[in-house]
Amino acid sequence: MASMQSKAEIMLQARGIKKSFGDLEVLKGIDLTVKRGEVLAIIGPSGSGKSTLLRCLNKLETIDSGSIELEGKALVSTGADGRAEYVDAKEEKKVLSRMGMVFQQFNLFPHMTVLENLIEAPVQVQGQKKSEILPYARELLEKVGLSDREDYYPSQLSGGQQQRVAIARALCMKPDIMLFDEPTSALDPELTGEVLKTMRELAAEHMTMVVVTHEMAFAREAASHVIFMADGNIVEENSPEEFFGSPQEERTRMFLKNML
Repeated sequence: MASMQSKAEIMLQARGIKKSFGDLEVLKGIDLTVKRGEVLAIIGPSGSGKSTLLRCLNKLETIDSGSIELEGKALVSTGADGRAEYVDAKEEKKVLSRMGMVFQQFNLFPHMTVLENLIEAPVQVQGQKKSEILPYARELLEKVGLSDREDYYPSQLSGGQQQRVAIARALCMKPDIMLFDEPTSALDPELTGEVLKTMRELAAEHMTMVVVTHEMAFAREAASHVIFMADGNIVEENSPEEFFGSPQEERTRMFLKNML
């Protein structure tokens, strides 16, 4: 019974993820497990494979070998020939629909209002009625502090506001897990805080999140555990207290010394 319970707690499991672009091996066999309600922060230098890993988790990039499961349902596994085999298109769509993604660039539809941006995917992809999704979309705009901006166009918003709309848009699909790829890296420092505040609130509500970030304070305060990546490998993984308080690896200590 205990093992069944612990299996039910696992939201995302990746094993042996390898990914190369031509001759360049970007991910060299990554293992990670994210439990329901956890916030995993992934940090590391540029070029360490962090964003590629995130893009592999929701198939924006395909992996060469390894396995990825979401809530016990396979997205990809490795066949007898050692190569990655994805599930069929219908099953893949089902698995991927449970993941929300927020990018560095906000990727909002410029010709649509804020509210239209939120309801587009639930209506077009999930086939929901506009009247059904509108109240929830407005609730999410209130959640990210932008109720008064529903009729604005993206060009009329600051970068921080656009990123909060992007978060609300991803939440509008009611995902079980949210992936964030350096969501504040394109923002001015004064706008970063409002986005991190929204993310902290999500963390406090036990939304399962995987966050690639260079915001050390966020990783320290909001994450359940922290992974440090370098050169396509996970160098160290620990609780924020242990990770920042007493890093075990020299490579980690050097990185933190430069960052903090």
